[in-house]
Amino acid sequence: MGQGDLLRELTGELPPEDDGRLLPAAAQRRADTARAAQRLRALPQERVVSELIITREPQLGFEDLLLPLETRRLFAEVHLELRREDFLVHHGISPRRTFLFVGPPGTGKSATAEAVADELGRPLAIVNLSTVVSSLLGDTARNLAAIFSAAAGESFVVLFDEFDAIGKERAEGSDHGELRRVVTAFLQQLDGFVGPSVLIAATNHPGLLDLAAWRRFDEVVAFTPPHVHEIRSLLRLKLRAIRRERGLDIERIAGACRGLTQADVSTVVTDAYRRHLLLQPDEPLHTDELLAAAASAQRRTAAAHAST
Repeated sequence: MGQGDLLRELTGELPPEDDGRLLPAAAQRRADTARAAQRLRALPQERVVSELIITREPQLGFEDLLLPLETRRLFAEVHLELRREDFLVHHGISPRRTFLFVGPPGTGKSATAEAVADELGRPLAIVNLSTVVSSLLGDTARNLAAIFSAAAGESFVVLFDEFDAIGKERAEGSDHGELRRVVTAFLQQLDGFVGPSVLIAATNHPGLLDLAAWRRFDEVVAFTPPHVHEIRSLLRLKLRAIRRERGLDIERIAGACRGLTQADVSTVVTDAYRRHLLLQPDEPLHTDELLAAAASAQRRTAAAHAST
């Protein structure tokens, strides 16, 4: 799914007719990627910027994810808003283009950002803010300015991963005064952002964010670990292309995955199938193989929690 399939699925909205000036979808994506590379090379501090932003074509679509209907509908509406941006602006309204994703690790924040890029037919530009924050704090503001300049010049979906690295509460006594000024500069850049890109900030630690950051985004989207009935749906989604035994016990497997995140459940299926292909590729995948992978995932999760 991509290039507006979610939009058509949830709203029934058809894309505007090609007026002869629009490139075919694949050619348009290649052109966007080429222009993105040219834009990044043209930015000051070329070496630093190239390390801060990685652009790539999205590999996941909304059909690959288990998301609440309201989240899917939100981004179908956003797609429609961006397609009809000129019409909205004519009436004094801007489309939504800045989003804050909050939730525990592994709940689908980064994957959803990738699906948004797929839906819009844009490159995904990934920014890791832990590397943006320089040991020379004066450089951090310049890094941010370069990133926003790139986002203003090209049609990306920009993912600010680990957003709490830069958006944390400015009142913390341990913060250097310069870093507090960088937080303020980021929020000002966000307020004044004008450009075609969609900006998505993702954090695993919403409690660390500056209160002002919450008000700066057009939408805040919460991500939570799946309930057992959602795990069942996710297992069916991930197993849909895998040959498996008749009567595969989804209920038992889902129960064994209780408490795991979406990423963990996906890993359960991948790990079980990888081992299955190596040991008995001619047989269908069995319930016991998935249960064993789920048990391993639970042990890893318990060990990770014990170490924190």
